[in-house]
Formats: sequence, structure tokens, C-alpha cells
Amino acid sequence: MPATDASAPPALGRHARLAGFLYLTIIVTSLLSSLLVESRLVVDGNPAATIERIAADETLYRAGLVYDTVMFASVIALAWALFVILRGVDRHRALLALLWRVAEAIVGAVTVLFGVLIALLAGDPGVRAAFEPGQLRSLVDVLLAAREVGFDVTIFFLSLGTIVYCRLLYVSRYVPRPLAVLGLVSFVVMLVGAAVNLLLPVHRDIVMAGWAPGIVFEVVIGVWLLVKGVRVPPAVPVPLEAATAHAQRRGARET
Repeated sequence: MPATDASAPPALGRHARLAGFLYLTIIVTSLLSSLLVESRLVVDGNPAATIERIAADETLYRAGLVYDTVMFASVIALAWALFVILRGVDRHRALLALLWRVAEAIVGAVTVLFGVLIALLAGDPGVRAAFEPGQLRSLVDVLLAAREVGFDVTIFFLSLGTIVYCRLLYVSRYVPRPLAVLGLVSFVVMLVGAAVNLLLPVHRDIVMAGWAPGIVFEVVIGVWLLVKGVRVPPAVPVPLEAATAHAQRRGARET
């Protein structure tokens, strides 16, 4: 009697668990950066207050930049792990998703550099002395805005890559199909939301509320892959008579 499912090959299982670990690493580092750093030091619409807060605790602000750097390095490693898992399903689409996630990481690295400039402007007395207070506030305000725009661009590329990965996960049945569907729907919403933020940034807070399902998906799939790995559906057995007839027809065409 044929089995109803089959375990994934060991190498595929290792990459799946690595992907799960990296999903959770990305979530943890992004939450640390957002909740412990940005929310405490960055005051929306008030660059002067932001400068003073960063100057008072520059180490914390730079810790947030380290969290971001680790996160975007993890994004590249995750994209590679998912490519290895899914290249057997559709190599070209898996490669496309990999490239979109790498684009996300590159843009994210640029936003980290913007953050370094903010730290220098706010925390280095020599740099601060080179600018008038109004100039300093304007520069920091522009860099903070550039970081926000860069974040929206990273979400755009993140969504594109994840949509393709979830489509391949759905087709392959490596994870439960409802989980893959949750990822597809969540990241279509996030893709649209990122585009809306770029066009109409005044609605940023409303749009970001719609990203919660995407966060839930990344947590759930991270735990699933870390604990369960992936499962390879069994091949459908072909009756001997059908296989013999197919071979005879193929041989006849070749002659």
C-alpha cells in the first residue's frame, strides 16, 4: 500500500529548518528595532526632539542599526534557503523570488546607512557644530523621511518575493496549503499598501495596520518550518499496464 506522504530528504529538511530559524530571527530583530529603539528615540514630525533623544542615548540608537543590519543579512540567507528548497518546484520563479528578496536587503542596507548619518549628525559634537540648528534639523528630518521611504520600498520587494515563494509552497504542498494562502493574501495586501504609502504617505498609519496578517504569517511559517520542516507529497503510482503502453507508444514514435 503506498504511503500517504513522505519525509523530505535530509538536505531539504535542514534548509527548511534554517529558513524557519531565519524567519523568526527577522521578526525578532525587526521588533527589537521598532519597539525598543525607534519608538523611544524617534519623534514623528519633531526632528529637534529626535536629535536630542539620540544624542542622549546614541548607543541605543546604534544598537537599532545593528538589529537592522542583522535583519537584512538574515533576509539574504532566508532567500537563499527558500531558493534551495523550492528550485525543484520551479527554478526560474524561485530565482526571481530570490532576486526580489536580495533587492529588499540592498535597499534595507541603504536605510541603515541613512541611520548612521543621523547618528553622526545627532551624536557627534563636532558634526553638530558644523551646522546651524535649523540646518541640522532639516538634514535629520530629510534623512528620517528617506528611511521611511526606504522602508516602504523594502516592503514592496519583500511582498513580491514572498508572493512568489508562497505560490511555490502552495503548488508543492511543502507546507499546509491554508498557510501558503495566508501568505499570498497577506503579502498582496502589503504590496498594495507599500505602493499606497509611496503615493500617499499621509495614510501611512492606516496602511500599516493592514500588515498584521503578514507578520502573523511569518511567525507561523517560521515556527512550522523550524519544528516540522517540509513534507514531500508522494508520487502517484502509475499502473504497470499504463506504463508499459506509454513506453510502447514512445518506442513506436522513435522508430
